[in-house]
Amino acid sequence: MVILFVIDNYYLQSNGTTITTKRFVEGLRNNGHEVRILSTGNNIEGLYKLKERFIPIVSWAAKKQDVVFSKPDKKIIKEAINGVDIIHLVTPWKTSRVVRKIAKKLNIPTTASFHIPPESITFGMGLKNARFLNWIIYRKFRRFFNKIPITHVPSSLVADNLRKYSYQTSMKIITNGVNKPFYEINNNIKRDKFKVISIGRYAKEKNQLTILKAINRSKHKNNIKLTLAGFGPWYKKLKRYADRFNLNVKFKFFKENELIKEINHSSIYIHASSIETEGIAALEAIAGGLVPIVSNAKMAATKNLALNSYNKFKENNYKDLAEKLDYLIDNPKVLQKSKEEYQELSQKYQLDKTLNLFEELLKEGIKEEKQYKLTRSLKGKVFAKSFTPSPLKKTFSAMTYYLLALPLLFLYSKIFLNVKYKDLKNFRKVKGGAVVVSNHVHTLDSALNSIAAFPKRPIMTAQPENFDLKIAGFFVSLLGARPTPRNPLETQIFFNKLSHNARTGRFIHVYPEGELIKKDSHLREFKRGAFKLAVLSSVPIIPVKINFETYKFIIWNRQKITLKVGKPIYPDLSIESKEAMDELIEKTMFQMKEL
Repeated sequence: MVILFVIDNYYLQSNGTTITTKRFVEGLRNNGHEVRILSTGNNIEGLYKLKERFIPIVSWAAKKQDVVFSKPDKKIIKEAINGVDIIHLVTPWKTSRVVRKIAKKLNIPTTASFHIPPESITFGMGLKNARFLNWIIYRKFRRFFNKIPITHVPSSLVADNLRKYSYQTSMKIITNGVNKPFYEINNNIKRDKFKVISIGRYAKEKNQLTILKAINRSKHKNNIKLTLAGFGPWYKKLKRYADRFNLNVKFKFFKENELIKEINHSSIYIHASSIETEGIAALEAIAGGLVPIVSNAKMAATKNLALNSYNKFKENNYKDLAEKLDYLIDNPKVLQKSKEEYQELSQKYQLDKTLNLFEELLKEGIKEEKQYKLTRSLKGKVFAKSFTPSPLKKTFSAMTYYLLALPLLFLYSKIFLNVKYKDLKNFRKVKGGAVVVSNHVHTLDSALNSIAAFPKRPIMTAQPENFDLKIAGFFVSLLGARPTPRNPLETQIFFNKLSHNARTGRFIHVYPEGELIKKDSHLREFKRGAFKLAVLSSVPIIPVKINFETYKFIIWNRQKITLKVGKPIYPDLSIESKEAMDELIEKTMFQMKEL
């Protein structure tokens, strides 16, 4: 593949976004891909250089946080994208927005990364709990990311936040990855001093001052040597505190080979940051054999690295951190056991595995664009038209559905079919889109599932033959059903359209068993389509089970139908798509058997 990375600054190596991008670029090149970079900077291989963009006040404040904006130049942009297979947008600023618009006109696929949480922006401005401003920034970013089909997010914390703010992009959780040299570290600990290290830019949100206060409080204060690896605007403040209390602290920015040596002589890694999308430095440290103590901050993904209570401390609570630090120093056997646990955990963060997932994301982005082109082809337009009804038909269909069909079907299901609906609250737990799967055992089970999903109106899938029926076909079409595909061309359009519907908040109803067998009490083998759709769209599966029961009613037997809704099952977005589909099928089958 020929890949273009768009990033505002590729030369400042003090932030995780740039470091991660550099590793991906080098890894992809090693795997045989041609990689170009559109950015500010000098003497960078494959660089298409942009000038820095100056924004009054903003640029001055951002520069203090080592953030630089690039100035979009359409001539250079067109040179950079000429002949590329895909464009990956790393930062959501103006240059990326301009590139996306140009790429769309030229039918070049784009993907993106979400590395910059609004909380880090407001925290850098000195506003710790700026919820309203965060909401505004999330909404502004959403306008950009909703136009991107697939987005790389570095942690489940970021994915959850994007769902919370109703982002409509498909997501793939890909760790930023740890280079091989960190796994080759063999700790050579000197016992004259107990070495502790923390890595990160000297800034308010990184909370290095909490670490200094904890060491000052520790009973082992005089025997602890701390390394704060990094640089930044808070250097003088941190240095003054360390000097005032006579703490043994080394302040230095390390190149990778120097950092590896420093980790090699350390025992414990402390990560006190309040905001962290993943924390690549923490991953490098545990891969190198260090035992972490991480902050439990709500917006720090690193808190998920805590395997034990002594690996986590209360945010900004230096007393709690001091207690955890003293405990590990006082219990070398616990420290050794924890080290072994973390070295095993760190294997999943290897850069080679990360690159495989990132390559899959890029290929899916290219495939998505090809599917979209098919919907615009002569043959594709005919099938795609059934997924995009006219505004008049949509309005009439919705009115018929909510005002006529649904009330009548509900009364019929309660009076004549004796249907009981259970655990409908599980539908309400899902705020966005979802794929609803049900066993196919009744002529009207699609109607029963529609009633259960109210007020959501699920998109039903139906055999193309049903649309050709004289009277029933009219109502099948009117009520918004979508035809299942009959050939490879239609299959690609089918997934492209329904994936878009799911990402934009619709429920898609699918019968994974395929064929209708009335009153079948056994679950049949599931086809993969529903689960592929859920993984592609980054939406959950909602399992529904329809059961039949006969009981004595006065002097005759009566049938009762129970429709029970299971808990939403979210796909694992941190593994390869095929593996995620298999896991989703297994979990869904298990839960439906329980239902």
